[in-house]
Amino acid sequence: MSPLAPTADGARTDDAVPALLASLQATLQGPTEQEGCPLPASIMSAFADDSTVRPIPAGGVWALLRESSDRSRQVLCLHNPSHDPISASLDSLLPESAGQQPHFLRGALHTTQENDGLHVHLAAFGHAWITFTR
Repeated sequence: MSPLAPTADGARTDDAVPALLASLQATLQGPTEQEGCPLPASIMSAFADDSTVRPIPAGGVWALLRESSDRSRQVLCLHNPSHDPISASLDSLLPESAGQQPHFLRGALHTTQENDGLHVHLAAFGHAWITFTR
């Protein structure tokens, strides 16, 4: 459902727009240092001007993969554009990272182990950044 679509009782969810825009901006902008939560230097190359950014087909989740020019570092940016919680399989989103250890960087999510692999769960308008190591 679109954040501006009428709800079951006919009310519009226009109040969701600021939350959607703030979450989307946090997902797409380059990393900024947050007090008490420094970014690892290892991921900065994925946000450099010469990095590659590619959308990942993901159903209801908006997913972008940011990759350093030398392909040594990937950061998966996930965004839930809906006012409903959503989940997605990391193995389905990024099959080339199957078997690698995901590491949470920013945002908010929780995970569950399912039959088809690790699932990430995002709250309404939630976002998260994840990187991987072998």
